Amino acid sequence: MKKILKILGILIVLFLFIIGTTLTWLFSSSGNEFLKNKITQIANEKAPIGLEFTHFKLGFSKYAFSITDKQKSQITLNGDYSLFTLNTNAQIHAAIKDLSPYEQLIGMKLNGGIGLNGEVKKNGGDIDVKADITAFNSLINADITLKDYNPKRLFITSKEGIKAESLLAFLNQPKYVSGKILLNADMDISNLSAPSGGFQIASNALSPNISLLNKNYGILLPNEPIKLAINGKAQKDSIITTLLASSSYLNLSSSNLQASLNDYATNGEIKISLEKIGFGGIMLKSPVIANINLKSSKITNQEATLALNLITNPILAHINLPNYTPKDLTISAQDLNLQEILNLIAKYTNATPYNANGAVNLNAKIDKINLDTLDYNLASKLNSTITSLNYQGIQLANNNILNAEINGDSKRLKTKVQSDLFDSKLLANVALKDYSPENVELDIHNLNLQKLAKLFNYAAEGQLDVKANLKNFKDSSFDGDFEIDSKQITLAKATLNALSGMKFKQDISLALNGSGSLKNGNGNAQIKANGKDLNVEISNVKINLPNNAYSADFNLNTPEIANINPLDMTLKGALSLKGNAAFANEIPSLSLQNKDFGDLDIKLANEKLVLKGTNLDVKKIANFTGNGKLVKGGILNANADLVIKGKDSQTILKNLNGIAELNSKDLEIYSVDIDALVSNFEKSSSISLLDVGAFVLAGPLGIAATKGTNVGMLGLNAVIEAKSVIKELEAKFDIKNGIATAQDVAFATKKTRLAAVGAINLNNNAFENFTIGLLDNKDCAKYSQKIKGTLDNPKIEITQTTISTAVNLATSLFGQIKKGAQNVAKPVIGESTEQCVPFYHGSVQHPKQ
Repeated sequence: MKKILKILGILIVLFLFIIGTTLTWLFSSSGNEFLKNKITQIANEKAPIGLEFTHFKLGFSKYAFSITDKQKSQITLNGDYSLFTLNTNAQIHAAIKDLSPYEQLIGMKLNGGIGLNGEVKKNGGDIDVKADITAFNSLINADITLKDYNPKRLFITSKEGIKAESLLAFLNQPKYVSGKILLNADMDISNLSAPSGGFQIASNALSPNISLLNKNYGILLPNEPIKLAINGKAQKDSIITTLLASSSYLNLSSSNLQASLNDYATNGEIKISLEKIGFGGIMLKSPVIANINLKSSKITNQEATLALNLITNPILAHINLPNYTPKDLTISAQDLNLQEILNLIAKYTNATPYNANGAVNLNAKIDKINLDTLDYNLASKLNSTITSLNYQGIQLANNNILNAEINGDSKRLKTKVQSDLFDSKLLANVALKDYSPENVELDIHNLNLQKLAKLFNYAAEGQLDVKANLKNFKDSSFDGDFEIDSKQITLAKATLNALSGMKFKQDISLALNGSGSLKNGNGNAQIKANGKDLNVEISNVKINLPNNAYSADFNLNTPEIANINPLDMTLKGALSLKGNAAFANEIPSLSLQNKDFGDLDIKLANEKLVLKGTNLDVKKIANFTGNGKLVKGGILNANADLVIKGKDSQTILKNLNGIAELNSKDLEIYSVDIDALVSNFEKSSSISLLDVGAFVLAGPLGIAATKGTNVGMLGLNAVIEAKSVIKELEAKFDIKNGIATAQDVAFATKKTRLAAVGAINLNNNAFENFTIGLLDNKDCAKYSQKIKGTLDNPKIEITQTTISTAVNLATSLFGQIKKGAQNVAKPVIGESTEQCVPFYHGSVQHPKQ
């Protein structure tokens, strides 16, 4: 026995010696180095984040560790401890710059870093951790207590609030909202399956990022914050939550959300009311009510049902969310009242509601949902029966159907639409690949245009057949062909004016026929529209979709322009136009010819406009404009060579450069005796020279445009029934950057010669140093008057006359002059002397008397 005890004693001493030796070695430099390397190896095998100790000191009663990673983060832990009880009092400091390397450990992607300063106390089985956590630009205080190594108390508070936008960025989410969220939690977690206590999350002002929501989702919200209050209370094995969110446009509430801590099931109802919100350009004008019902038995069996109450019968959506991950979604809407749907649309589009009777049914199922790859399967059907549809006395539908089916998955979808609306037989098949068209097939027979146009508040009559088959879509090109045909289409003048912005005088009826084909986005087409009042042929149409380039020849003629005239001017007679129009490299081009009044050619190409009018018959032009009684004869020539750059009128005028010229010989006009006007001016100085010489600016048609009506206001009735012969007229302007300078502007009758010098700034329609002079035979001005102001408001001397005469005269070349002139100065009257300074140096000769 003594021998056994002796051996046992030796073994105990040996064991204690080994332990002591081992501990002595572990607390030595070499032992610390061994422990540091082993811990580093194990940690990096679990998570390759580049963990390493920059300082490792483990002693008999104290320890101090410093750790870093690939991002040069720093974690320090130091304190004292009891080797026998392992009780400790430690300080911990951490500054992790970037959490993204820890994604494998955390299980989710986080942006940014986190800081921690606190202390850890252990006394037996009791542990108390107090820490100040800095993350997402916020400070959170935490106090966690463990009793006998089991969780006892959890206390969390954020006295200054958590910044919502920083939290979203930290959670790798867009900054949809800004503001501060207050967080408080005080819970007894001794029994994790049945804690007690509660938590509060609140905010007085959460402001949604309006611009971001509109950009990403097309949602328009009022610029107003949302108040939020979430109160949770732990009861037995569940947490009951009350949820409130309110603003002028959102009210969200729930009083019975229940989360089970045993199987993580979630149950309860959430009520939502939305108003004053826009989506896709449509604003809510009355509240939209929705109810969400959450129902589950465990975490693997989560369900939610949404009831959307837009009209009487709700639209229902049911979604399965195993482990809170969407798996399948079912949408159902049965017997939706067609009248209610149309009333709802009318409310949001400010349209006149239709009178309707019918029902709409919708059933859709989306399953095999994978949010990571955004994959799903879809099968849906829409069936509608339209018993009647009336609008402003026209029956648009009577026992018709509109059915649609959409089937496929996230990669390929097929849509089929069938309808007999508008007295037609409509079939449309569309195949989508990756949400882009792959094939489009359209076949419409006997489409009633009167009913279709009435649907959009337009007026038209006739029937239309359309057939199209498009396929092989890629980028901006595709293959296919189309046909369009109608025996007769009548478009009401009100509809024509609304669509074109012009002023048509009556309805237009046309027979329409067109076809075309494309291969790889390149192809051709042709369209003919023939009617009693108008014939249009568009031929040799070239289409290049990849390069966004197009061209076409056109031929237009009408036997009587008065029947289709879309302009304010009074026009009558036949008109024929032919030419070519094109668009390439985002630059338009045009070639236009007309032979009705002489030879008129207009060409626009490469940002250059060239106009050439040769031997234009002024009498024919006057007849065409309804002024044939005022003009007996004359020949007109016009030339223009202008550089045109820009896409809007302001830019075009600013960059307008070139020459514009108008000249005429032996132009004979009625209702105005120019020589008599000049004679009267010389006797009384009561007439503005602009009255006499306005057509120096406007051209010979300016006189015709007055029709003599305003001349009678001069008190010179003797000249109204007279006539004038303009022997020679020249109006040549040099245009630089939109400023038209008179190079040679003058005219001569049998007794009179007038000229103009100066410039007109077309950018602002202002006269610049502009003067009209009555010339003698030495090219000097016997009388002259300066014109200031703008074409809309010229400022010259006025006596008994009215500037409206000149206003009408100047209209034809430089636009509408609407306002009367203002008195600014007396006419500048000079005497003709041998020492005069020539006023005019142009080509128009003085009359021989």
